[in-house]
Amino acid sequence: ARPKSTPPGTAGVGIGNLADSLQMIKHLCFDEKTKRCTPAELYDALMHNWEGYEELYNYVNNEAPHYGNGDPEADAWVRWASDVFAEAVKKGVGLRGGGWSAGLWPVTTNVAFGLSTPATPDGRKMGEPLADGVSPRQQMDKNGPTGVLLSVGDIDYRQFANGTLLNMKFSPSCMNGADSIEKMTQLLKTYFFDMLGMEVQINIVSAETMRAAQKDPASYKDLVVRIAGFSVYFVEMHRTGQNDLISRTELSL
Repeated sequence: ARPKSTPPGTAGVGIGNLADSLQMIKHLCFDEKTKRCTPAELYDALMHNWEGYEELYNYVNNEAPHYGNGDPEADAWVRWASDVFAEAVKKGVGLRGGGWSAGLWPVTTNVAFGLSTPATPDGRKMGEPLADGVSPRQQMDKNGPTGVLLSVGDIDYRQFANGTLLNMKFSPSCMNGADSIEKMTQLLKTYFFDMLGMEVQINIVSAETMRAAQKDPASYKDLVVRIAGFSVYFVEMHRTGQNDLISRTELSL
């Protein structure tokens, strides 16, 4: 029998920004205990790319709860948003018949899309890259790898037949200990077997090394990094993609 064709799919980009933006609107404008501005004031801050609203901007980026830290309040929004997106995509009808399948992965389009995306309530400025895949927004995951996995584990991956992408960048120093491989193994087993995660790819390279490679490409021509299901030579990437990799949080075990 002829196998059924794989249904076409649509991949969403920036789920971390969307979840955090919804969280910030609620947190900043409507929660009585944490209210810091009106919806109109938040709108004005975004229209001015946060310029003139530095106090609010600093609070959003440095104190407010973000997706990626195992915070139930913040993580609830990523589950809701991903469910809504998946249900909407699956209602589509493909050119080959049958339905559409949803995904959450960008390759590097999170950088390109970010260039044309205005400032967002999650503290991102106009033109900055969007969050990549199901990963938290760059530098907003501050509770280590377990915090990241607790957050991304709130997504129902059964709804994303088109695939998902979780990028994690670890410091090379975290692999120096005698038990480092065991720690990494247990971390990944927990994500896949206990939390039913779909995919994760890991870079074990420091931001310092990548900055050095930008300055002296000839000395780092063999530096390989993982992007989205494939690997590339770092020095052959476009500068914007390099900077996005550098900006990701450097995790420890």
